[in-house]
Amino acid sequence: MLVMNTSKLFLAVCIGVALTFGTLLYAADSDAKFQKILAVQKALLEGQDHFKKGNYQAAVFILEGQVESIDGNKEYLQLLKNAYQGHIRDLQAKGLTDEISKYEKRLQILDSGIASAKATEPSPASAKATSTSTAPAVSIASAISKFAMPTKTAEQPKKPQDLPKVRGKIEDANEDNPFSFTNTQRYYDARLRLDQAEREFAGKNFRLASKLYEEAYRLEPKVMPQSVERWAYCRLYSVVEAMNQRQNTKLDPLWENEIRVSLSMAPQLQSFGNSLLQNIDQRKQEIGATNQQQSGASVVEVKHTGPYQGNWYLAETKNFRVWHHLSQADATQVAKASEACRVEAGMKWFGSVGNDWTPICEIYLHSTAQEYSKSTGAPTASPGHTTLKTEGVRVLSRRIDLHTDDANMMTGVLPHETTHVVLAGRLGEQPVPRWADEGMSVLSEPKNRIQKHLDNLPKHARENTLFHVSRLMQMSDYPEPKLVGPFYAQSVSLVDYLTRLKGPQAFSEFMKDGLKNGYESALSRHYAIQSYNDLNQSWWNACFSNNTAAKN
Repeated sequence: MLVMNTSKLFLAVCIGVALTFGTLLYAADSDAKFQKILAVQKALLEGQDHFKKGNYQAAVFILEGQVESIDGNKEYLQLLKNAYQGHIRDLQAKGLTDEISKYEKRLQILDSGIASAKATEPSPASAKATSTSTAPAVSIASAISKFAMPTKTAEQPKKPQDLPKVRGKIEDANEDNPFSFTNTQRYYDARLRLDQAEREFAGKNFRLASKLYEEAYRLEPKVMPQSVERWAYCRLYSVVEAMNQRQNTKLDPLWENEIRVSLSMAPQLQSFGNSLLQNIDQRKQEIGATNQQQSGASVVEVKHTGPYQGNWYLAETKNFRVWHHLSQADATQVAKASEACRVEAGMKWFGSVGNDWTPICEIYLHSTAQEYSKSTGAPTASPGHTTLKTEGVRVLSRRIDLHTDDANMMTGVLPHETTHVVLAGRLGEQPVPRWADEGMSVLSEPKNRIQKHLDNLPKHARENTLFHVSRLMQMSDYPEPKLVGPFYAQSVSLVDYLTRLKGPQAFSEFMKDGLKNGYESALSRHYAIQSYNDLNQSWWNACFSNNTAAKN
């Protein structure tokens, strides 16, 4: 039987991973150093590319990401200084006073450190005579090393009050130094949790270790690089445990997401993760009929009438009236697909389909893009659109207009537009904001169509046309036409990022709370993200440092 075979498969895989996991996690020091050198060189090249194109914010972000490993690289430091200067000019043009002050302080500290290092360097003449002497006591390498991660997780971290408070030099660990994070209470708390997580991992208490790793990461991501693979293993272990406990029940939609996120953290576990994904696909096929019944997707009855004025025919279900010029068979397919899209979107984002719609949703299928444009006034380039009238949580009218000559109408456009209708009235009294409405709707489309938006993110970053998340999340409507492309790409990416953290339904709860009480406080309550700036940094890092956003 499947239950026995599946359990044996998991047991065998887990034993195999346990035997090889130590080798994967504890690579030779030489390999680690080589990887670090490559990472620095990559950051330098990418930073130079962004700097040449005038995208100073991206250059600063990428360069700061590897600053702990540069070992006094003068070219790297000079580029970081120039990037700071360019970014400050951009901030001044935008009038962002708080951000200007922050980066001016970083630039001042960086300048003082560079000057201090230069002052201690021997002259060319004396350098020959003292070629065997030791390096200067004050160096940029030691100054910037405050970014470095702890390599011995068992070492007890110093409390913030125990750290030196000497002012004025870049290498000093003090509260005024934006490069120093090791003197903060958050760092101290994160290290305590990380040390406990390492002990639990060594004792094979993987579930508790995973929770502690996550808490450490939430407090201070910079403590995690040496432990991220063990955290990924713990997360995969939890999925295996859950799958074995729920052999004959419906699948948890978060399993696949958890596996893919874990594999992005530790590619060495790719084979193990792929075997789990294959098992999930097999179980989907075997219990698909049961899942469909549990989701409320009963047999859809379609009633056909017509013709009506304008030679329109009608295919009607419980929740849709499809006006068309199609054959009865094709109209039936569209009507049933509309009901299926409604069920899928409701279950994904809210865990329930909800009540039948009153008023019913009208779908108009225009034969060509030209007829669609003539009838609705929308541009011919648009694949379709949704028109809603709402009053608080009440929806007064629902309408979708599509044209049947679009090759993606059934697979992409219909699910997208149906999701807009599903979201209406289900996130509270306020209308669904554009960024979330479009992001959630695009994520209903096939993966290749989603990826087209995400593939544009690097280009928009180079062009400096992406928004700070605080601005994006508070936009009341679409931006000016030239920024629509960046808006869509970033909206899809941000919704996908938050959805991957805790799942689609958790994101919907966050949206309800955010629309009612403000996004920043809702971020803290639902995701333990303390501010817009923290979200902007973690989202940017996920997109441009790890390259994991919505690629699976």
